[in-house]
Amino acid sequence: MACSVAPTLPDQMFHRVGAAPQQMMTRAPTPPAPPASHGVRLSDFEWIDDLGAGGFARVSKVRHRRSGAVFALKISYRAAYPGTEDEEAEVLRRAAGWPHVVTCHALLRGPFDEPACVLEFMDTGCLGGVLTRRQGMGMGMGGISELALAEAAAQCVIGLAQLHVRGVAHLDVKPENFLANSRGEIKIGDFNTARILYGGDERPLAVPITAGTRCYFSPERFVPEACAGPHGAMAADVWSLGITVLELFLGRYIVSPELSDAGLELMICHSGPLRVPEEAEASAELRGFVAACLQREPARRATVLQLLVHPFITRRDVKASRRALRELIVES
Repeated sequence: MACSVAPTLPDQMFHRVGAAPQQMMTRAPTPPAPPASHGVRLSDFEWIDDLGAGGFARVSKVRHRRSGAVFALKISYRAAYPGTEDEEAEVLRRAAGWPHVVTCHALLRGPFDEPACVLEFMDTGCLGGVLTRRQGMGMGMGGISELALAEAAAQCVIGLAQLHVRGVAHLDVKPENFLANSRGEIKIGDFNTARILYGGDERPLAVPITAGTRCYFSPERFVPEACAGPHGAMAADVWSLGITVLELFLGRYIVSPELSDAGLELMICHSGPLRVPEEAEASAELRGFVAACLQREPARRATVLQLLVHPFITRRDVKASRRALRELIVES
């Protein structure tokens, strides 16, 4: 399913944004050169711990021997997914310099010539892990407070907007790919499935949107070999963001990853609307934010720029919301 829309070039998007989003989000400078090794080698790092592994890569916590600085080292499975490293390297180049996108410090090669990235280390893991640890420590089986969630949602939206404004769709938005640190900062990471949306001449591209985590898929992504232009790919990210925010609020999966493909499609595409439950104690602003993300028709979904001016974001008590989020992250 291809989405045919009049393109909005990435740098034109901010001309339509009011003062409030501009205060939350600073423009990046001219895109820097791609991250490079600058003489750094894998042997310059010592292993500390394993952080995780998935279908595309394995990630370790490492220390730079000379400086003592700690990083996350991601080594991709090149043989399993040939060619993806070039797309990811370009995504990292375009995303460099944004404050709510995980920083790539260098691109290297692994022991078997696999692509390796030296990444910023986020010391409290992902938002999904924060929620799980909180529940495991007996802090309640529900989700996070709406006060903390408003700040988390704001930072997630800004991070996603910082990708979209550079012509990148993430296409695997979920709690595990929003990383947090003990300063209360949230940054988007893991660009294995990310896609460049504009060619070198700013020509809009149609990109495949069927890779990613299926329980966060929007309805249009279940079409076999589905593709989308820039508007459609960005709209797919917004749906996944809505599921993410709803999961953080409720403290549970909205769409179970244990469902079969047919079950996932039935629930996401044909069941009742996915929304904040009527019985939940939630503000009208939160309900409206989630509803704006979880419109089944891509054209009716909010854009990230519209989400930046949504009342759930703009009417939050910024100081109290940031404090609540940081306390939540540090306590867990």
